[in-house]
Amino acid sequence: MNYDLVVCGVGGQGVLTMAGVIDHAIHEAGLYLKQSEVHGMAQRGGAVSAFVRIGDQPVDSDLIGDGCASMVLSVEPMEALRYLQLLRPDGWIVTDITPMVNVGNYPPLSALYQVLFSAPRLVALDAARLAKNAGSVKVQNTVVLGAAAMHLPLSTALFENQLRRFFSRKGERIVNANINAFRMGDAASRFAAALVTAGVASEVVARVVSRIAFEPQPVPPEDVAAWCQRLLSPDATALARSLFEADEALSPAAVPLL
Repeated sequence: MNYDLVVCGVGGQGVLTMAGVIDHAIHEAGLYLKQSEVHGMAQRGGAVSAFVRIGDQPVDSDLIGDGCASMVLSVEPMEALRYLQLLRPDGWIVTDITPMVNVGNYPPLSALYQVLFSAPRLVALDAARLAKNAGSVKVQNTVVLGAAAMHLPLSTALFENQLRRFFSRKGERIVNANINAFRMGDAASRFAAALVTAGVASEVVARVVSRIAFEPQPVPPEDVAAWCQRLLSPDATALARSLFEADEALSPAAVPLL
């Protein structure tokens, strides 16, 4: 088994903390890993990334070649697009949609989302908003990690163990915020997967999932079924665009009427 993962974002977003949690979960699972990092611009809002290579046999190199990454895991949408050339044809993008405009020529959001939402294997979510609901704006990275978990070769229990270990010294409130954030992200990813399995278009899934205020538990099956039915209707694309542009947080149970 080999799994190559790109973890990326902007300085201050906890990219390397997220990579550290993943690394320790890999060790706990008894697997091998190699990691490289780029963080020289972290204090100035520059790009930060880590390459994490996972295997059931010793890993020789810490570099990921073009077309080899199984996932790009990002806390910032433009940073996710920066690494697309590394992604396998069947690879996943998991990203927050919240921009951090740290350069003068940051692209218009409409153009950025048009490219991002065209990806066939995408989990896009408003991790910044979910982090606030989880109890701390600083757990944005943990929401994104939770959204990636079901696609990684590690159990959710391993990640939660490492989150408790990493943040135990900061007190129960921060531990709980991180666990809630992780579970919200996991709920978002599983909801998105259910929509895709039902045949909902990927762009529709991306726009709708990024506007739902997930709870730290899976969306009830009856609500998933109702969303699937609604998003397979002829006006699904228009509805998804309308919900996305409204930028309002929807309850998972608040399925728009036909």
